[in-house]
Amino acid sequence: MKESWVTMFLPNDEYKERQLLYFIAEAFVLFIGFLGVAVLLNRFLGIFSTEFSYILLGVIAILSLYVWIRYILSGMEYANVVEKSEYKIELKKTIVSTSKFAVLFAGVGTVLKVTKIVEYSWMDLIGISTCAYVLLLVFQLSSFRLSLKKNREL
Repeated sequence: MKESWVTMFLPNDEYKERQLLYFIAEAFVLFIGFLGVAVLLNRFLGIFSTEFSYILLGVIAILSLYVWIRYILSGMEYANVVEKSEYKIELKKTIVSTSKFAVLFAGVGTVLKVTKIVEYSWMDLIGISTCAYVLLLVFQLSSFRLSLKKNREL
C-alpha cells in the first residue's frame, strides 16, 4: 500500500488504515450511485441542464477508469499465474470472459436501439461494440502480462 499517494492521509495503525480504506471505498461506490441517480433523474424529469448530465457522466467515467486502470497496473489481478500451463488456462479464460462481455454489450445496445431508447445506426452499434471489445481485451491482456511479470519476480 505504500506505493500510493493516499498513504499520506492514512493512519499508521494497520487496522485503522484498512478500516479507513473500506470507508473510502464505500463512499466511492455511494458517490457513483448518487451520480447515476442524478443522471437518471435528469434524463426522465429534466431537473438539470443537458451539459450538467454530461459533466456527471464524465465524473462517473473518470472515477471508474481511475480505479480500473490502477487495478490493472498493480499487477495483482492474476495472482496465481506463474507457470506456462497456468498462463495458457488463464489466457483462455480471459479471452472467453472478454468475448462474453462483448456479446452482452452488443445485446444491450441492440435492446436500446430496438426499443428506441437510444437512436443510432447499426454500424454505430457494431463499431462501438468492437471498440469496447478490443479495448477491454487489450487492458485485460496488459493486466495479465503485468501480473505474470510481478509473480515471476516474487
